[in-house]
Amino acid sequence: MWPGELANANLPPVCLKTGQPAAGYHTLKLVPPDSWVLTLLLGPFFVPGVRARIPLARRPLTLLSGLMLVRGLSGVLGPACLLAAFYVPGAPRTLLLIAGVLSAGVAYSSYLVYLVQAHMGDVYRSPTGESWVRLRGVHPNFVAAVEAWRAVREAALREPAAYSADLRWHWNGAQWVSTLPAGLNVTNAGPAGGRIAWWQAAAGMLIGWALLGGIPWWRFHG
Repeated sequence: MWPGELANANLPPVCLKTGQPAAGYHTLKLVPPDSWVLTLLLGPFFVPGVRARIPLARRPLTLLSGLMLVRGLSGVLGPACLLAAFYVPGAPRTLLLIAGVLSAGVAYSSYLVYLVQAHMGDVYRSPTGESWVRLRGVHPNFVAAVEAWRAVREAALREPAAYSADLRWHWNGAQWVSTLPAGLNVTNAGPAGGRIAWWQAAAGMLIGWALLGGIPWWRFHG
């Protein structure tokens, strides 16, 4: 697929992995296959690649969001524990050092698992210099949905007044009908978040800071 298609907000809401109706879109970065090791070491932010907005069913979407939450939480707890161990007078240094090292290990482990789960395609460059993406583990339902979506785009170029701006509705002369694949509806195709919900992040941070504060409290009052 072309990078512009993968970044399109109107990409069909069909899970790339399972072929089921998508529960949301997860934005990730795809990199060239020869940059995979470099990505593991430095992270995708420092490696040239293509940003893709991938439609996913609830299970893979929750898995990726959960790994991001674990990485973010443990990435904060690790440095906090280490700073407290060296700069807070009377703090239980050994316990905080252990907690800091464990948190750092969890952060990096969740990062590695996330990269493996998010490795859904590789970026290649054509002889003309254009980038294109070869997706991995693609379900046939996703392929069929993308082909139908491309056909709708071509038809919309010929008759723009007959299609809605998001290409999900077509005016047949009497009423608006959905252009989505069979089994999908407006609810399935509604805006979804490949991001972590605010309440998940807030709950995770509160639990993490409660644990961090509980270590010295238990040490001094236990």
